[in-house]
Amino acid sequence: MFTREIEEFIMEIKYYKVYDKVKRFIRKINSKEELQEENYLKGVTCFVINQNGEVLIEQRASKNRLMPGQLDLCSGHVDNEETYTQAMIREYVEELHSGSIEEEKNARNEIITKLKPITEMDLTFDNKGKKRNFFIKFYALLTDNIDIHIQKEEVEKILWVPMNQCFKLIREGKTKFPYDKRYEEIFEKVTSFYQGIEKNNDVIVK
Repeated sequence: MFTREIEEFIMEIKYYKVYDKVKRFIRKINSKEELQEENYLKGVTCFVINQNGEVLIEQRASKNRLMPGQLDLCSGHVDNEETYTQAMIREYVEELHSGSIEEEKNARNEIITKLKPITEMDLTFDNKGKKRNFFIKFYALLTDNIDIHIQKEEVEKILWVPMNQCFKLIREGKTKFPYDKRYEEIFEKVTSFYQGIEKNNDVIVK
């Protein structure tokens, strides 16, 4: 656990890159700075799937600045000069495997070899009456790692739900994700990813 001084220092040096709607870089902002409604940040989210075909759903911690208490997949911002994939690896380890150093190492090794990019899309979230625009990169991960230790500062609790139920939650607006018909293509790709690995007993490396 970091001391308060270290956490404040990290907060000071962390920044987000801001883009316009055609993804041209505009400027950098710190993590506490308000985003103008016409601007975009980059984010990542992952369908973490277990061997039973269930997807991990998070309930965001109530003190989260962005959509507190809402249901979510394993998600987060792209920080500093990270690529989408680097951000997704970091979020997976931080949010779901913040236990021992060995556990974090195992989780990192797993996601590096098994993470599958699905698609990228622009989404607008409603956060306490304010619009937040993101370019979101979606991923999928088939995991056999059952050592889940959530980051309590970010995640209140988790639940494994059948894949179709997860899709239904998103489709019906019961998660943080705004309604968008483009999700259907994502659901098809995630289902094919899981079924393909299950059928071929193979890992798709990207």
